[in-house]
Amino acid sequence: MGVKINRKSIIVVGSLMAIIVLGVVGVFGYSYASTPANIRTPEFEHYHLRTQVVIDGESVDFSKNEFQREYDGNTCSAEISEEPFDFHDGVDQFVHVHWDSMTGGQLLKYYGLNVLGGVDNSLGNNYTNGILSPSSVGIYGDFIPDPSEASSYYVYVGDENSYQQKSWDDFINQDLEEFFGQKSNLSRDEQASLIEKVFFPKAYAHGEVEDEHSESSEKSEEELKRINNLIGNVVIFAQEIEPTSEQVTERFSNLVPLHDSTCGG
Repeated sequence: MGVKINRKSIIVVGSLMAIIVLGVVGVFGYSYASTPANIRTPEFEHYHLRTQVVIDGESVDFSKNEFQREYDGNTCSAEISEEPFDFHDGVDQFVHVHWDSMTGGQLLKYYGLNVLGGVDNSLGNNYTNGILSPSSVGIYGDFIPDPSEASSYYVYVGDENSYQQKSWDDFINQDLEEFFGQKSNLSRDEQASLIEKVFFPKAYAHGEVEDEHSESSEKSEEELKRINNLIGNVVIFAQEIEPTSEQVTERFSNLVPLHDSTCGG
């Protein structure tokens, strides 16, 4: 005796399966689309910037342990890092940027000041292993305090000689190289092996790691910027009223010094 096929049941089951599939595709699709391209498939980069953040009159001290990670100063690698940014060797201000096309907003959010919106504890998902194998790019920690509700953001670039105010929206949304108008020294066409040979000979910009470069002759500021692949200096104020010229000048007069070359981390 044959089995009678219930066409209505087949239609219902088929419809439910279609809804489930569409729902799964929708979730994965939204997650993928809502993650910036530089987080979805990060690419190797390594440059530096000096950053100062002043929240309602209090300067954030990036040399504190909560911001710092351990780093082997004798290691030089062109492999892409697990994290987009870091501070290490107890040095304040000196941000190491490891992924290409990162923005100032992503930098701040990574350390707890979410000026971009979205999920507080994540920059998005990394899809390097495929759209069905995402891994969350979490923030490093919630360490930069939130400013008072009445505060506004003011951002400046410059050095001890001069400075200029820049657009806050540009800072949080633009590739940092575009924001500063300064490209990294690393050519996108260089091979990893070449990068390892020419990229920053070891010395003590990442701490007191001495080697044959430590006794080199005194370098000019421009030479030190090139050696350190420094793309710029930025000072961010979050406060109720615009900072005075004296306040801004004081910050740029207290930039951490550049040392005689860096390597890796």
